Amino acid sequence: MQKPSLRPLRLISMNDDKLDKQRSEEQNEWVNNKIDSRGLLQPLTSNSQQIQPGSSLADIPHSEQEARLLLKRTPGSYLLNQGYGLWVFISLFLITVIVTRKLSVAEYGVYAIAMAAFNTIAYIVALGLEDATTTFVPRVFAEHGKASAAALMRRVLYLRFAILLLSLVIMLFALPILADIIAAIPINGSLSVAAGLRDPTLLSHITPIAVYVLGNGISGLSTAICASLMRMRFVFIVGSITQLFLLGLSFVVLQLGWGINGILWLFAIGSLVNALAFIIWLAPIIFARGASFAQAGIHHPSRILCRFHHSDWLL
Repeated sequence: MQKPSLRPLRLISMNDDKLDKQRSEEQNEWVNNKIDSRGLLQPLTSNSQQIQPGSSLADIPHSEQEARLLLKRTPGSYLLNQGYGLWVFISLFLITVIVTRKLSVAEYGVYAIAMAAFNTIAYIVALGLEDATTTFVPRVFAEHGKASAAALMRRVLYLRFAILLLSLVIMLFALPILADIIAAIPINGSLSVAAGLRDPTLLSHITPIAVYVLGNGISGLSTAICASLMRMRFVFIVGSITQLFLLGLSFVVLQLGWGINGILWLFAIGSLVNALAFIIWLAPIIFARGASFAQAGIHHPSRILCRFHHSDWLL
């Protein structure tokens, strides 16, 4: 077998500067081809569009203006919210004192049952919409503007209205049927719950309780909307006046001998008036129109699916 002939190697000198330049050009070309701004929180802007200290308001993006507006309102809104909560606590305590003084022990027991039923039903129908409103509405308002926040608020309100109307129908017309269904559930405590729903004392006061749940549900969500937009001044004024009237009229109603039904109807009518005032005042905000996000359809009444550009928000 013949061995292959080996040729001598020849060394060629090359310029190191040319190699470095070629390598840099290749790296720059690779970086330019890989630039993709889809994962950025905000699109790239030129130096002329960046916010500089001392820029005029017209140079600031709309979302930044909305966020600054919310932050500016936050301290005052927080103080008003705390003051309103303290006043509600004091007024409810004084109403309880008046009720215990004017009602007998048996009547106060009936009043306690009615209020416990109201609190339980109000908690069930709430479904956490107030928490969702105070969490997502400020974010949508700051990032997408008033029209987008208004669309979200309308959807939450429509869902709350639907739940309240269903609850109203059940309480007024189907409470015994609901008691039978609960009694048929094979779990501990179902029979006692069903017996409580069939209680003649509760059924005799169910109409004002149902109206009270309706007004309280609308007022509660309206308060959450005002809190999310940092507009607690209106809540403080209207809510404080309502509580003051309830405090004074509770004494008058019991003094006239109208009893438990009178108190419950007073609370129900007061909650409806309060809810109506909120709806009238919030109407320009809730029904604001303008450029908004693209919305996906609602596939279930307990879900609100809103599509903001390329991301889904599920409440």
